Amino acid sequence: MVADSRAPLRADRLRALNLPRPIEVRSEDARPTAIREGEAGWVPVEAVLDTWRIDDEWWRRPIARCYVEILLAGGIRAVLFQDLVSGAWFAQQP
Repeated sequence: MVADSRAPLRADRLRALNLPRPIEVRSEDARPTAIREGEAGWVPVEAVLDTWRIDDEWWRRPIARCYVEILLAGGIRAVLFQDLVSGAWFAQQP
């Protein structure tokens, strides 16, 4: 059990978890074939494990995303999505 710190809860201390980060993606027919990972350069995608699409908030600012769960060379799993409004790619922790 963790002792109560007695510190008051503050809304200004909240932060979003698992924010997406922009990423460079090479793709073929809307499927990623490689991603650029910092100094490692282009890392090939070995397999696409799953895909799904989210369309939401059409009444405000539309969200249209195509998600792809991939397996990179070396056995690393990653989740990417393409923002279908802007065309930009993002990575998000699975």
